[in-house]
Amino acid sequence: MAEERGEVYVGGSSRGYTVIDFAYLAVVAVVSGIIFFFTWSVYEAAKAIGGPVFARLVSYGLWFIGAPLGASLVRKPGSAFLGETLGALVESFIPTAGGFTNLIYGVAQGALSELVYLATGYRRFDPLIGGLAGAAAAPAAIALDAILFQEIATPAVMTLWIVAAAVGGFIYGAIAAAVASRLREEE
Repeated sequence: MAEERGEVYVGGSSRGYTVIDFAYLAVVAVVSGIIFFFTWSVYEAAKAIGGPVFARLVSYGLWFIGAPLGASLVRKPGSAFLGETLGALVESFIPTAGGFTNLIYGVAQGALSELVYLATGYRRFDPLIGGLAGAAAAPAAIALDAILFQEIATPAVMTLWIVAAAVGGFIYGAIAAAVASRLREEE
């Protein structure tokens, strides 16, 4: 039956990834990587206008979209992690301020976002879950900012940074999931 629909499963299991799934993840990686690259400019502009809290609110969610986009398109275990990580890998090859530390962020953010889909048993891929997956990446990003770039403030400010990043992550994650759902409808 899978062959009749043109599906070719890697490893022969109908629960595995198809060639189309890998194609989706490749597109997600390139699109996310390019968005991640341009997000550096958004972050710097927002920081100049409104400071670090505003910058995180406006931009961090853009760095979290790979997971909800990948998960909402592929809808299989590991697709959120791969969407975020592969997007970060593409971003790492483009000269940005983060360099290859971007990949560290992608792995950590992708892992936390993946937990949201795991909690649903990989049954929900709507904008609410996409938003929660985007928001889930925030603690990893803020922790890595502190560890890798010594962006450390008082506990109250650090909490505010996490909240701002989570709100941005929720908004952009929900948008990414809605776009992916729309794309799936058009198949």
